[in-house]
Amino acid sequence: MEEVVEIKSEKKGFWHLVAEPDLFEMVEKSGYGEYEFQVFQKKRFRNALIASLAAVVPAIFISPWLAFLATIFFVLQWRSAYTKEKKEYQDLLYDKQISWFSFQRLVVSYLTGDGKSDSMFVVFKKILSRLEEGEFRRNLQRLIIEITEDPESVRPFLTFANNAAGGTDSALTFMTALYNFKNHTHDNSVIDELSEKARNEMIRGIHEIRQKKERDFYYFPTKLTMLNIIPMFGFMIGVVVYVFTNNMSLL
Repeated sequence: MEEVVEIKSEKKGFWHLVAEPDLFEMVEKSGYGEYEFQVFQKKRFRNALIASLAAVVPAIFISPWLAFLATIFFVLQWRSAYTKEKKEYQDLLYDKQISWFSFQRLVVSYLTGDGKSDSMFVVFKKILSRLEEGEFRRNLQRLIIEITEDPESVRPFLTFANNAAGGTDSALTFMTALYNFKNHTHDNSVIDELSEKARNEMIRGIHEIRQKKERDFYYFPTKLTMLNIIPMFGFMIGVVVYVFTNNMSLL
């Protein structure tokens, strides 16, 4: 019987309305839920308000016109929290990719090697014994338990792809193929095709990770140079404010 997959209802709370389109998805794929999302948004909002208060002092002692800085500081702090979260999420994805590549290689090796007659449950148990303690190992343990309790369902395979690999299309395809191989077909050509895809994906993923690391390294001197602009920019604003307030007093 065809399994009915539950569709999540759209989130329409205030914190979702003011969030970026991909923020809640990043929180979910990082292993958290609605509670952690709201905590992050509330903390983000509080820090943005505190940052906006920094405009009060120059507005009082220099010129009321500087009150507009409150909006600028609020937006900058609000956006900065999102940018930081996205970078941490990308770093988490890279770490998950490395573990995922190893998992793919081991699955294909066991299914095509001496243990090709083993069941998927046995293959997963063998892989589990080779993994170090960590989030990926816990996700695999959960998968083993769930396929034992509900062997006919594809949901545990898809959940594992989402939690262990960030829900990428290739991960979902790989786990769906494993489910079909386990429950419906034992055609070795399926595994051969997965082996080729896993190898190509690993090469592409390693190349992307290397490019990111190199890009961060190359941009480091640029970031240091940009820091020198901040005092200069502050000085220029001070001059503009001084000239503007003097001219206003002469009117």
